[in-house]
Amino acid sequence: MRNRLKTIIMTALVAVSCVTEQDLLENRLFYTSDNLRSEIRVAVDEGVYEAVRTVSASVASPLKEDLTVDFIKSPELLETYRQAYYSPAAELLPDECCDIAGLSSKIVKGSVESLPAEIHFSGLDALDLSWSKEYVLPVTLRSDGVAVLESARTMYFVIRKAYLVNMAGNMSSNRAWPVWDNFDKVKNLEAFTLEALVYNNGFDNGMVVDGAETWNADGINTIMGVEDHFLVRIGDSSIPSNQLQVACAYKDEAGNTTYRKAVTSSACQLKKDRWYHIAVTFDRGLVCIYIDGKLKASENVRAIGYGTDSDGKQYPVEFTSVNFGAPHSEEDDGKPRCFWVGYSYQPARYLDGMLAEVRLWDKALSVGEINASGHFYKLYASDIDDSLLAYWKFDDGAGKTVKDHSSYGYDLTAQRDIAWYPVELK
Repeated sequence: MRNRLKTIIMTALVAVSCVTEQDLLENRLFYTSDNLRSEIRVAVDEGVYEAVRTVSASVASPLKEDLTVDFIKSPELLETYRQAYYSPAAELLPDECCDIAGLSSKIVKGSVESLPAEIHFSGLDALDLSWSKEYVLPVTLRSDGVAVLESARTMYFVIRKAYLVNMAGNMSSNRAWPVWDNFDKVKNLEAFTLEALVYNNGFDNGMVVDGAETWNADGINTIMGVEDHFLVRIGDSSIPSNQLQVACAYKDEAGNTTYRKAVTSSACQLKKDRWYHIAVTFDRGLVCIYIDGKLKASENVRAIGYGTDSDGKQYPVEFTSVNFGAPHSEEDDGKPRCFWVGYSYQPARYLDGMLAEVRLWDKALSVGEINASGHFYKLYASDIDDSLLAYWKFDDGAGKTVKDHSSYGYDLTAQRDIAWYPVELK
């Protein structure tokens, strides 16, 4: 806990007087959170004008008796916020939007952290929620029993208009999967669309596996799909590491042969450190790749090859459907390849970057549907019907579960906790 207190002191962004070693040794009261700025994004487009935030306070050492902690509205600190966060135009949140009079909590004897207290915000629709507006509510700690650490005594609640996308998940050195074992709608799809917002940190993956550094020799960043069947990925041994492609493969059981085709073009090359909306459609073999709503590559892979029967005669092998519903596994011991997000064939082929708004439809979206206003960034309840088989927004903000917002509810599970990042996409 003493190291925790030192961290707070070193990272506090509000200007304070010098902290002495004595300060570290004395039992002081401070906000439990590392971040003393809590942002509330008001979802104007969804008509959500209320919010709740939970706060708590801590001390460095267990208390010998109960301690009451008060949370006090402190409008006099607006100027401190303006200077500390370089926001000269920030305004105080009107009193009618948040009333915390009498709000308190307690650190019980023998404990170091208070019971959580809730701060309720309401009536936010009365605010001017244009993009330039920023409202601030400073809330300070007070207690009659223990001195308060100056560098961590004030939490600033900041109210701003929400972007269409406010959170994304970084999938670097990670991977995720749905358990679709009994979901028939993702099996043998003759038409579908895969969509995602994709941000690449880079295109040359390397990672430590079992204590040894491993490099992705083929330069592959995987977005999603099934290896050696239908896979949306970036890079390959035969194309630049920043070029988007769809790798298609179909196994002809009669001839015990796998036929492969890749759909791509030089127009599919991506840059790092920027967001792209990627949509891939499939319609009985016709594959189309759209980047930011523009068609960049297309090819009909329906006639994927020719087999030879027992009489030596050739026959056409057709690729007219895709099965995403193989049971989930590690794909070892001969188990079939299955659907992954951010993984294919080997761990080093992860997506070195962020994902948001990942979707699967059981229809090939038209160019008009892909380019509909706001479609890149968000779907609303009115947009969701039975044709949307999966909708992973990647806005969960914590943990390794990515909620499925479609009507089917097949969440993604990541191998490890996802690194969540705030973003501003509108």
